[in-house]
Amino acid sequence: MKKHRKEPLSEMQKMAKKIGTDGEDVLKELEAMTVPEINKRIAQANQAISETKEELEANPKYVEAKNDVKLLSSGLREVKTRQNAIIAIAVKLRQEKGES
Repeated sequence: MKKHRKEPLSEMQKMAKKIGTDGEDVLKELEAMTVPEINKRIAQANQAISETKEELEANPKYVEAKNDVKLLSSGLREVKTRQNAIIAIAVKLRQEKGES
């Protein structure tokens, strides 16, 4: 029994999927808009992001958690920076020596 393959999603459909359950509806609304209306919708979306960030930054528990994450992950960042530099140098040297 053959499985029916779905057609791959277009780039717009992939982006609409990220919007959520109403992504296809939002996509249709945006497609029907004029350029000035699209510009206004972009501004509204940016405003919503800014307001949410401001609300989070005003929340002491969020700020404390964010600082805790920075402290806890600092060791990993240091290791990744060091090891990625070693890898980059090793790859460069391997290329220079003719072994890819």
